[in-house]
Amino acid sequence: MALIKGLQTTWKILWRILLFYLAWAVLLAFLFVPFGSKVGAWYKTNPVETRLYGDIVTIVTMLTATWLALKFIDRRAFKTIGFASGNIIKDLFTGVVIGSVWLCASLGIAWIFGWAVPVYPAGFSWNILLISAVSMLLNVAAQELLLCGFIFQTIRNRSNVTIAIIISAALFAGYHLGAFKGEWLPAVNVFAAGVFFCIAYLITNNLWLPVAIHFSWDVLLGPVFGITESGRSNLGGGWKMFTVNGPKLLTGGPFGMEGGLIVTITTAITIIFILIFYRQKIEKLL
Repeated sequence: MALIKGLQTTWKILWRILLFYLAWAVLLAFLFVPFGSKVGAWYKTNPVETRLYGDIVTIVTMLTATWLALKFIDRRAFKTIGFASGNIIKDLFTGVVIGSVWLCASLGIAWIFGWAVPVYPAGFSWNILLISAVSMLLNVAAQELLLCGFIFQTIRNRSNVTIAIIISAALFAGYHLGAFKGEWLPAVNVFAAGVFFCIAYLITNNLWLPVAIHFSWDVLLGPVFGITESGRSNLGGGWKMFTVNGPKLLTGGPFGMEGGLIVTITTAITIIFILIFYRQKIEKLL
């Protein structure tokens, strides 16, 4: 009986997730495929604007797929996905502080050991930084919807929180699989970050906190400081405020700092701090 019940639960979760992915894939194909060659040519001359277009398409299709899943599968209001307006300012501010401290602590450790060196940001442009930041915000919002949105909530509601966190964090790492290039530590770090963002979502039952944490980390690391992020070194305007050169195991090598042991340590410490600080809220969820 337990096996049959488990299979039934798995099927109820699986078909909902598959329909969500199908809806998202169809929407992406509709907005990307017809313009594939034009977007490729545009990227060569206007890379920042092209990424902005890609991120706009991604967030629009993600929001639409989520809306469809909530309306026709779960039959619940769209704001229940994590867009309730209560405490939005507090959650966003808290997230920016946590994400900034997390990133600055990681970079600070590398700086103390002489592996991160400040440099003059030649070619810096506020306009390009603004466009890159908006693009990054849209990208992060889409990632958090994919990580903590319909899929996570479907698993949590029909199974339990722990399984939802593990599966969602594993999928989050899977989305970055192409950037790992066979390296194991970047995968561990991205999985840990996924766990962290899921916990941040659970604390408030809203997406504002994980979006703000994720955005502040990404926008500082890539567009602002010009440091390689998840294997990509072209997320800003071409300037650098820091150069990072150190032991690959610690500083991440070609993947960037997110693939190094320094970030493993700071992520673990940040998760532990969050678990302690929000212990009572988290205990109610388990």
